[in-house]
Amino acid sequence: MSASPIIISFPGASSAEANRYASGLAIAIRESDGEVRVAQRRDQPDAQDFGATLAVILGTASATAVAKGVAAWLARHSGAKIEIAADGSVVASNLESRDAARIAEAFKRRE
Repeated sequence: MSASPIIISFPGASSAEANRYASGLAIAIRESDGEVRVAQRRDQPDAQDFGATLAVILGTASATAVAKGVAAWLARHSGAKIEIAADGSVVASNLESRDAARIAEAFKRRE
């Protein structure tokens, strides 16, 4: 598995919304698998927020467990969309809770 992070962003969300989404999703991912490392990142270094994107490093974490955490979070946030990117390229975009299989595949490619 590559040590480079998977980046999750929230296209179409306002900065405030994206911050809330990132915080909530980080909690959901950590709850799905305690081995995963996830951190909020600021899009702009001079911004005074916690960060509107997430960096996820799987390590020994199960990609399937992390994907389930993401899918569960999406199910609780109707209408929210996420984009998963790795190594500078988009792996999956405009994901919703019904896209659980696509979410799992995006993370499995990184195992």
